[in-house]
Amino acid sequence: MNKLLWIALTAGLLVILGIYGYNKWTASAAGDEISIPKDSAESLKVDIDFGVGNLLIHGGSSDWVSGEFTYNHKKLEPKVSYKNRKNVGHVAVKQGSYTMFGFNKRKSTKNDWDLQLNNDIPIDLNVDMGVSDSTLNLKGIQLNSLVIDSGVSNSTIDLSGDWKKGFRANVDLGVGDVTFILPKDTGVRLTVSKGLGTLGMKDLIKQSDGTYVNEAYGKSDVVIDISVNFGVGDVEFKIAD
Repeated sequence: MNKLLWIALTAGLLVILGIYGYNKWTASAAGDEISIPKDSAESLKVDIDFGVGNLLIHGGSSDWVSGEFTYNHKKLEPKVSYKNRKNVGHVAVKQGSYTMFGFNKRKSTKNDWDLQLNNDIPIDLNVDMGVSDSTLNLKGIQLNSLVIDSGVSNSTIDLSGDWKKGFRANVDLGVGDVTFILPKDTGVRLTVSKGLGTLGMKDLIKQSDGTYVNEAYGKSDVVIDISVNFGVGDVEFKIAD
């Protein structure tokens, strides 16, 4: 019995030392850049699959997509692909896997993405935010559609600005605190389904249970239709100044 106990303690010590060595080995950071040049595409489908870390998405790129990645383990290296199919550019950016004995080592992980999208072409944007602190500054981007799926995330989603064309957004939020910044002069219709979270609806008008609009709705020729489903956390909707 004592021999078995000794073997178990030794194995446990080796596991602890292994984890320490692994984290120490991943302490240095690496960096990469992304650049997807313009081509004959007339619209883009952009899929962002982010796992863990800090995510920033905004407009202003002179390419279709540009940006930087900073991470501290080779397994976090993102995979980037681009294909032009019948003048529709398909962009996919996916984080590599990073697990240790089946668990994400978030505290020892450095993984920062700064992605810029082009403002001059219509975009269908699909973002999986995983476990993250995320800022999606989407004003100025020509969105055709927006899909956001978040696991555990503290996020700001900025849809302010002057929109020339309406679109539909579907947002599924798991756990976390999220702030939506909505446009003042573009019509917004918001449908919300909530779990255990709290909901802040500053300056929005309730139409019916779960449906809200801003003051520009019904007056503006352009409407953004947003459907939000969230579980646990605080979600605030506010109108941009």
